[in-house]
Amino acid sequence: MTSKIYCANCKNCIIIPKAAVISDQHVLRLHCTKDKWKKKVGEIKYYKYFTASRRTVDICDSFESMGDSEKLYIKDLKKILPVKDEVYSK
Repeated sequence: MTSKIYCANCKNCIIIPKAAVISDQHVLRLHCTKDKWKKKVGEIKYYKYFTASRRTVDICDSFESMGDSEKLYIKDLKKILPVKDEVYSK
C-alpha cells in the first residue's frame, strides 16, 4: 500500500488570486504549475485555497517535495486554513 501525495507539500502547488464576483476583489486558488490538474474537457482546474490540506494524488511524476515534515505540515494546514472562501480587496 502506498501513501497519498499531498499536493500542498509540492513546490509546483502555488496559490494565485482569481477574480471574485465583485470587481476589485479576489479569492485565493491553488494551481499546479505543471498543469497536472485538468478538467475532463482539458481546461486547467483550480482548487479552493482552503482545500489544500485535503488535495492528494496516488502518483505524480512532477512531485517535488518542499522538504518539510509532511505529516506535521498538513496537520498545521488543517488547523490554520479557513473553512470557506475569504474575499480580498485589491
